[in-house]
Amino acid sequence: MSQSAATKEQTRTYVARAERVVSHHVVEISGPTTNAFRSRIRNVSSTGMLIDHLGQISVGDVVSATLPGAGAIIGTVVRLKDARAGVRFIKAISLAAYRAA
Repeated sequence: MSQSAATKEQTRTYVARAERVVSHHVVEISGPTTNAFRSRIRNVSSTGMLIDHLGQISVGDVVSATLPGAGAIIGTVVRLKDARAGVRFIKAISLAAYRAA
């Protein structure tokens, strides 16, 4: 490992992943740069969700949806892989309220 790689490795800080709740809800996803489509939510955390997609969205797209127990959310697509998209919420939601729905 090079000196710079070793230094970079030493300065990494561990950030715990937010708790995730497995989900089977299907919601309508829409946004200013994408046509509306229905998608299954795979999992939800207080800071984001993993959804199914068939190429309707791109990294950087701003999307909105209405989640059971959490109401309307707005988020940004932060990753795409294997027909799934990671969406980071603009504002955190309550997992307790989502679970209760």
